[in-house]
Amino acid sequence: MVVSLKNIQDEVLKPFQNHRQLSIKESETLTLDLLALLCDDEIENGNTLKYLAKLITPTTYDDLIEERNLNHLCGYPLCNRPPERNVHHSESTLHHGNTGVMSSHQNDAIIKRFLWENNPYAYLSKFCSKFHFRCSQFYQVQLDENALFSRTGIHLINDTLKNKENNENENENTAYQVTLFEDLLREKSTEEDVKSLIIGLKKLGLHNSSGETELSEDKLLEDELSQWLSDIKIVENNNPPLMGDLEKEN
Repeated sequence: MVVSLKNIQDEVLKPFQNHRQLSIKESETLTLDLLALLCDDEIENGNTLKYLAKLITPTTYDDLIEERNLNHLCGYPLCNRPPERNVHHSESTLHHGNTGVMSSHQNDAIIKRFLWENNPYAYLSKFCSKFHFRCSQFYQVQLDENALFSRTGIHLINDTLKNKENNENENENTAYQVTLFEDLLREKSTEEDVKSLIIGLKKLGLHNSSGETELSEDKLLEDELSQWLSDIKIVENNNPPLMGDLEKEN
C-alpha cells in the first residue's frame, strides 16, 4: 500500500478532531499510530511528506527510520526499496506501549552514534543510496523540535480558525513548512547553483564523516550533486524529441 494524505487524515488524525489542543498522552498515541502507518509502506508523494512535517519532530523521524529499517525498507519515507546493507536492528519502539517512542537506552544510543559518525558508509545500513540519505538528512534538519502537543491546531483536518490565524501570524504558520532536497536540486541547473547549494548544505551540517579534507569533501559533494542533477533531468524528460539529439542539431 502507498500511504496517501487521505490515509494519514482518516487513519491517524480523525480520532483527534474534537479539540485544538492535544494532551501529552494524545500526542504520544497519535505519534505511535503515525509510525505504525508509515513503517511498512512508502509515502505517496512529496506533498504528503511535506504535510507530515507538521506532525513530527526530528526524534520522531529517527524512530520512523528505525521502524522502516526493521521492516527492511529504506529510511527515506518516499522510497520502497530496502537498505543497501541489511543489518540487525534492535526491537521496535512500537512494542513498548505509549512511552516507547519517548524512551531510549542511553548507552546504546552513544555507541550507535559513535559507530555512525566514524563509519563513512554507515548510511548504507539505513538507506538504499547516498542520494536518499542526503534527501533524508535535508528533510530532518528542517523539522521543528517543538513537541506535538504544543502545536495548537496543527492536527486538525479542517481548522475553522486557520484563516484567522494566517492573517494574524504569518510566521507561525510557515514554521512547519519544509523543502525537499529533490525539489531544491531540480531548481539548480548551473555550476554556480551547485556550488551555492554546497555552501547551504555545509551550513546545515550536512557533510561526510569520512575524515576527508574540506576541499576534497566539497569536490566529492559537488560531483555527487552534479550526477544527481543529471539523473533527475534524464528521468524527467518525459517528452523527448521524436528524432532524438538529431533534432537538436537542425
